[in-house]
Amino acid sequence: MKQSRKKVSRCVYEYQKKDGTFAYYAEVRRKRAKTLRKKCKTLTEAKNWVRSTESAILEGRIPQETKARKYTVADLIEQYKTVHLSKYPERIKSQIHHLNWWEKHYGQKLLLDTTPSLLAQAKDLLLKERTLRKTLRSGPTVNRYFSTLSKAFSLASKEWEWILDNPFKRVSKLPESKGRTRFLSKEELQRLLQTCKEHKNPNLYGMVLLAASLGMRFGEIASLKWKNIDFDNRLITLETTKNGDIRVLPSPDQVYAYLKSKDYSDLEEHVFPSKNPSKRYPYSMIRKAFQSVLNQLGLKDVVFHSLRHTAASHLAMSGASQGELQEIFGWRSSIMTRRYAHFNKAHLAKLLQRTNNDLIGTEEKVIDES
Repeated sequence: MKQSRKKVSRCVYEYQKKDGTFAYYAEVRRKRAKTLRKKCKTLTEAKNWVRSTESAILEGRIPQETKARKYTVADLIEQYKTVHLSKYPERIKSQIHHLNWWEKHYGQKLLLDTTPSLLAQAKDLLLKERTLRKTLRSGPTVNRYFSTLSKAFSLASKEWEWILDNPFKRVSKLPESKGRTRFLSKEELQRLLQTCKEHKNPNLYGMVLLAASLGMRFGEIASLKWKNIDFDNRLITLETTKNGDIRVLPSPDQVYAYLKSKDYSDLEEHVFPSKNPSKRYPYSMIRKAFQSVLNQLGLKDVVFHSLRHTAASHLAMSGASQGELQEIFGWRSSIMTRRYAHFNKAHLAKLLQRTNNDLIGTEEKVIDES
């Protein structure tokens, strides 16, 4: 529901938050320029902000607007790559393509001219433009392009003070897909593992095993190094994860046996080394081998990431709690675990029945006389 507001002073409005408390926001309108707004905790803070902002406008002292007239989208992208992405090298490859597209089409635009209407035009262009594969981008893919540059604009607003606010916040997202729900049955997985073991690609079986056993993403598997494996305590430490959190996983017997049997030299840093020792194993090589096995077995609608869904689904069916799933798969919230909640119903039914038997006692089988 939209928050109601009432004017309590010149340029100051009061509104009630979800927790029932009141807060204030002030706004200063300008001709042919962006309205300036700020949320404040107290009425006094809001009034003081209005006075100081109006003085700054009269004296031309709004640094964000000065920088927004000076810097371009290309300047922002360069700053974002250097200052932010350099801290997260595992994200560069996935985001660099998006940033290059923005720089090519809108790099010359001033930050001040990057408005919601301009971004709406960019959205249409992304949807209509053909990719290198001669296909059209999906809505979720376009959202990823927007998300990448939105992060840069957010930093420019909150930390670098290049702009007043992030224009991406006022642009609607395209509908997201429901996500893949395909997972392999026990029989399908066993057939897949056996066929992978016989494949000429020596890394295929091990990568599939780790993905299906531990729910590891391909990037986590390809980045896995021997120093991350504690054979004494049978633990695997994942340092390069999607959300940046370090995850430690116990090693089941099958995974432990595979890793112990794998040959490696002191020159190999990665568990699954690529031809270039300084780089991780490329997904393109495993995708081709994996797809050939899927075709051989006649498995449809399966991608490598389906193995992660397989691990989560079978763990849920075995009775794993939401908290346990979050810890194993590295999810920060319970939103992702809800996708697998329905698999837990049989386990919950047995748990409730066992508890009721202990508390109330067993009853004769109920006969439906209707």
